[in-house]
Amino acid sequence: MGRHHYDLLSHPGWQAVSVLVIAPFVERSFFERLLNDLAPVRLLVLVDDGCRPDDITMLARLSKSGTEVQTALGGVRGLMHAKIMHIAWRTTAGNRAHTLVCGSGNATGAAFAGGINAELFCKVRLTAAKHHDTIRWAERVSAAVVAACTGAATRIDEHPDVELARGVSMRLPSMRIKPADARIGSFDLWLQRGFIVAEYRPNPEFLRISVDLRERLPPGNLERRVLALGFETTPTKRLTLPYVETENGGSGGGERWKGRYFVWTQLGAWCSASCRKERGRVFVKAGRKGRVRTLGRLALLKDQTQLEHAKARHLDRLEGLWSTLGEDAGRYLASSRGGLDRKHYGDRFEERVRHDLTLADDDVFQERYISGCEIIDVPRFRADEAAWGAFVASFAEQLHIEDMRRRSMSALYRHVRSGLSGIVDGPFEDPIKLVKALRRNWTKQVNGDEGTRMPLGELVDGYHRPRKPRA
Repeated sequence: MGRHHYDLLSHPGWQAVSVLVIAPFVERSFFERLLNDLAPVRLLVLVDDGCRPDDITMLARLSKSGTEVQTALGGVRGLMHAKIMHIAWRTTAGNRAHTLVCGSGNATGAAFAGGINAELFCKVRLTAAKHHDTIRWAERVSAAVVAACTGAATRIDEHPDVELARGVSMRLPSMRIKPADARIGSFDLWLQRGFIVAEYRPNPEFLRISVDLRERLPPGNLERRVLALGFETTPTKRLTLPYVETENGGSGGGERWKGRYFVWTQLGAWCSASCRKERGRVFVKAGRKGRVRTLGRLALLKDQTQLEHAKARHLDRLEGLWSTLGEDAGRYLASSRGGLDRKHYGDRFEERVRHDLTLADDDVFQERYISGCEIIDVPRFRADEAAWGAFVASFAEQLHIEDMRRRSMSALYRHVRSGLSGIVDGPFEDPIKLVKALRRNWTKQVNGDEGTRMPLGELVDGYHRPRKPRA
């Protein structure tokens, strides 16, 4: 285990008056450690405006007795990629002091815990005499974060080539700092904050027992007889069979929600953050009830008596396999005293069941397995203009296809069509034209429900909500 890096942010005996953390990626474990170690009077966090909504919620819930936590968003054309931490101290003598830590590490446990990521860090003791510009830049950012919490947005100018020491200089970035609850001000940022849904596929070994063979079964009659017992062969020297009856059918969740709330892109089916928040409960593949019953049957094996019965059934099946293999059984299976090694296979069975029970008790796994879906963040690659452009184009191409259907199920298509009506002629004729129209008019006032006026972006973002008739 490598050395941790939290010591870069500490100074024994000094009081942390204000801690400013600037990072594109954040994690609770980092901030819990920072609050515990430093107990600052004020913690200010500036995170990229393309961050997950859950990140903002996590930061808002941070608490430490005697510490005020304030959060804001930093926006640039691409990604606010800077990782900068500034600490204003009160020394034991009552004087002010400053520390700057910067480098490759995000505000995450993986970056600072040591032994996980390979990170580069630089720590500088700032003095008013030698580092006035750097201190002033950090104080302006801190003031802008505080102002953002009152609803103000502030532009921070870059500060090129500030000198840290002889031969060592640093370029401090420009950015726009805005409230954490600010409306999404651009079409691209709205896409960035969305989610991709994919079918969840658990490990193929889940709820299955693997039987390793000492030799590979020869193809032909013997292999067919083994298959007839319910075992499955693999290209390797292994047989598998389920130890719990699995179901993937039955009622509970259709697929209409995907056509209504999602748009197909090159990354998969996309939905907005607000749609996921308000409609996520219906993102369930068919067969939910069957998968619930499957986990219920697994949970029965927590009882030792039920586990022993299941193990006995498994060993009986292996005894049948031993008989089928005949006098050559010892060539393929572990043996003891001329017969099947029941202890070996019994121990393997219990190990597999314990592993699966632990997995099934995990809330994240359980949610994914039962829903049959995995919801993932859109990767943050807006800085890669070619890749981001291809993703945006695939989004627009799908809306172009929806426009050609006689009756589209897509609620998003209908809202985009309504919002652009009267603003742009034939916006769906060409995907490139559609992207330009959405970018250019995202904040423009359009007709909403019941005769109200609202920004186009707000109208489009509400695509998952029932429409109200216009007055």
